[in-house]
Amino acid sequence: MAMLCERCRTEVYKYVVCNYCGRKICNDCIKSSQRASKTTRLVICKDCWSDMKKRKAYKTKVSLAEIKAPAQ
Repeated sequence: MAMLCERCRTEVYKYVVCNYCGRKICNDCIKSSQRASKTTRLVICKDCWSDMKKRKAYKTKVSLAEIKAPAQ
């Protein structure tokens, strides 16, 4: 079963989910990825990289879910 990248619409075998927009993207659409901890990997796509709020969150190793729901 073939899947499509939600950003560039190319056919992919394996996809990665962007932590900032939630789209399933191929390896060509990944702008950057990093390990936030031993078990957590943060991935940002090329579209989210141009949004400064999302880029700052990525560089401080915070996922967008943590931004939307502040800690109490």
